[in-house]
Amino acid sequence: MKKLQPVRGTKDILEEEYRQIVFIVSYWHYLTSAYGFNMIQTPIIEDSEVFKKTLGMTSDIIKKETYTFKDRSDNEITLRPEGTAPVVRFFINNKLHHGLPQKFSYQGEMFRYDRPQKGRFRQFNQLGAETIGEKDIYADIELINFAKNFVNESGVSDKSFKIHVNSLGDEESRRKYISELQNFFEDHKKKLTSESLERLKKNPLRILDTKNNEEKKLLIKAPKLKEFLNTESSDIFEEFKEGCKKLKIPIILNDNLVRGLDYYNNICYEFISNDIGSQDSFLAGGRYDGLIKKMGGPDYPGCGFAVGLERLMLLKPTAIKTYKAFLTPPSHIVIAVGKENKIKAMEITNKIREAIEKSTTVLDLGQPSEGCTIDFICRDNLSKGLKYANEKKAISAIIIGQEEISNQEVTVKDLKNRTQKKVKVKDIIKDLKPIVH
Repeated sequence: MKKLQPVRGTKDILEEEYRQIVFIVSYWHYLTSAYGFNMIQTPIIEDSEVFKKTLGMTSDIIKKETYTFKDRSDNEITLRPEGTAPVVRFFINNKLHHGLPQKFSYQGEMFRYDRPQKGRFRQFNQLGAETIGEKDIYADIELINFAKNFVNESGVSDKSFKIHVNSLGDEESRRKYISELQNFFEDHKKKLTSESLERLKKNPLRILDTKNNEEKKLLIKAPKLKEFLNTESSDIFEEFKEGCKKLKIPIILNDNLVRGLDYYNNICYEFISNDIGSQDSFLAGGRYDGLIKKMGGPDYPGCGFAVGLERLMLLKPTAIKTYKAFLTPPSHIVIAVGKENKIKAMEITNKIREAIEKSTTVLDLGQPSEGCTIDFICRDNLSKGLKYANEKKAISAIIIGQEEISNQEVTVKDLKNRTQKKVKVKDIIKDLKPIVH
């Protein structure tokens, strides 16, 4: 019989890692709200045209990586491979043209059929932020500043990553550059791979994103896009660089940075680390003026970025250790001894949980919760219940048998100090507080 296991490129997530993910996502929700972004959610599945119209038919995502299928009504559906196009579709469909700019944040699972390796899964999580309806370059500067602050506040120091930036220029600048680039590669066709030869016909810019070492050497001699920027695009890039300098955002100019998606123009950037394997980019973004019009909406500008959650986790953000109380709250096991007592024991357990909920704080402003876990089991004898509690590394066992129910009390056993005492149900929180918190 075939051994059942996760599909290649996916993985099961155990409790400790899941708690870490929940913490980072919770902090993302807090910080995006603090920066004025509104949290939204789009479906995991979209009409395939959402991505075909936006990502470019020559992009690796459309050509090789999308999970695309036809449903029973013969509609072509794609599991979302990235977040920006669905957010733009969301903006258009919901007619959110008032009160511009609109600032959205999102988080969720993405899917790409790519070769799995360290930091790259076929099902992965992204956190993203988008600003729609603001042409001024301050929006790009605010986003890259927010991105850096989020990474730093997650506990990743500036020493762990570099911020690469480039200008892709406007359509006029790129048209002149592409023509010159095409002539250059035509003269060096023998050095290009079959994939790059195909890109040469459809979109030569995509060759700049090559992973082939021989082609990377060729790029050193290739014309640079910055030499073809018109005055407007050049001024925009200079203002962006100056803004980063004043905000102490350490950027590195990278002439070959083009991003993997065809809808970007002018500003683009990537956060890169040598600590996460060959998939060294863990955050990327830029400007996409024209995308909304291309998708059938008004001609509004836009810009945004996305963080790969799994890749960020590879950088071991220290904030996870700082908020250990949130990640691994104290665990207490209620043991109902004897099946005849389980319903009454559940009633008492509910009272304990309600009282603890009222007396604790929740995750707020990045602070850890002071709550705890109250687990419940029913066992025929106490020793089996205590064995379970010890296996779960619980702090205490709250024992409820026939005697405790008759006397309206519980037995609290401290599993670390091996001491125990009787506590009246009405006084349970007061007596538990030293070990609950």
